[in-house]
Amino acid sequence: MSKLPPLPDPEHPNPYTVTDRKMLFDSPWIRLREDRFRHQKGVEGRYPVCGFRRTACGVLALDDQDRVVLVGQWRFPLERYSWEIVEGGGEEFESPFECIQRELGEEASLKATTWEPLAYSNLSNSSTDEEAFLFLASGLSEAKGHVPDEEEELCVHREPFDQCLQRVLAGEIADGLTVIAILALQARRSGAAHPLDPTLAERFFQRPDQHPSEGRARWAKLEQL
Repeated sequence: MSKLPPLPDPEHPNPYTVTDRKMLFDSPWIRLREDRFRHQKGVEGRYPVCGFRRTACGVLALDDQDRVVLVGQWRFPLERYSWEIVEGGGEEFESPFECIQRELGEEASLKATTWEPLAYSNLSNSSTDEEAFLFLASGLSEAKGHVPDEEEELCVHREPFDQCLQRVLAGEIADGLTVIAILALQARRSGAAHPLDPTLAERFFQRPDQHPSEGRARWAKLEQL
């Protein structure tokens, strides 16, 4: 498959000059800071930035009948029930691959023999630095000894892939990671897929501190404007 030409980025893509940064909130899950800036057009203002300490990881796990393993749970911020692929937050000391192997065992009591990167995404890049690493897994079998988190009440269901795709397109399945994963696999099956950049593909198997994104690396050097 031929390499795509680069998109036409501007010569000087960053129009902001940061004049100050201030931490507003910090927790084991998220952190919030306020940056003061001057735009190249002369406007001055404040930009709140939310940082995620954990890495968003998901797996589209397919069984031998082409059914997707879905997990149902109540999503507190949305105040509604949601059906999703197996997902979890990777700790700072584990790679996305290590995280999602653990989550597949904890949430669905499953393990897989075949794993491959499927898609990468910045989920809400206007306000957060959150990154998502999505895998495709097959060769499923039972995994014993995994215990879900205390606050989780999960239901596990297997849904034919074609029906999952229809539910995504209808808006019934709306979780971001699930939507991306389902559409990415559909694109692959239709012949529209393109290989991930090798440097990006490596990050699926690296800890965040081994290859951090520029946005996530910023939190360790807020004093550098």
